[in-house]
Amino acid sequence: MNEVDQDMSKLVGDYAIENYKNGLNCAESVYEALIRAGVLNADKETVAMCIGFGGGIGLSGATCGALSAAVMANGAVHGRKDPYGVDASVRGSEIAEKYYRRYNNMVREFVERNGSTSCEEMTGKYEDWECKDRRISCLKLIGATAQLAYKYLQIPQEEAFKLPYDKNMRNLK
Repeated sequence: MNEVDQDMSKLVGDYAIENYKNGLNCAESVYEALIRAGVLNADKETVAMCIGFGGGIGLSGATCGALSAAVMANGAVHGRKDPYGVDASVRGSEIAEKYYRRYNNMVREFVERNGSTSCEEMTGKYEDWECKDRRISCLKLIGATAQLAYKYLQIPQEEAFKLPYDKNMRNLK
């Protein structure tokens, strides 16, 4: 993989932590940090897409909002800009053959660091959602996930298309 600019990675993580401390949710914190650091060329208004992902999608405890934002940011840069521009005979298969590899590896790394992608599993050990320990835990996770998003933003598309799969729903049987 490409060499990641450690200073920029730290800046992205610091921005995400600052955002969370200032009342943004986990997804907003990651996504806005990438824009502010200049590594995601997106309109500031697109941060609005992140609002529903906090607390594992509307506090439901599903997929971590910070991870969801990392995936969205990478999709904004490396996703198919015109899916209908791809021949219909390969439009569906192309996604698994090429595009999903970036995100599959991002999830693998996230799970290696955090044990799960589930907000409920990662935060359920805290008796009170508003407690200081849960907020500190999420704060650290948000900073690290912003850095993970940045790392994957730096991987050129052709290189990402060759990444190996970890767990793969197509090959579970």
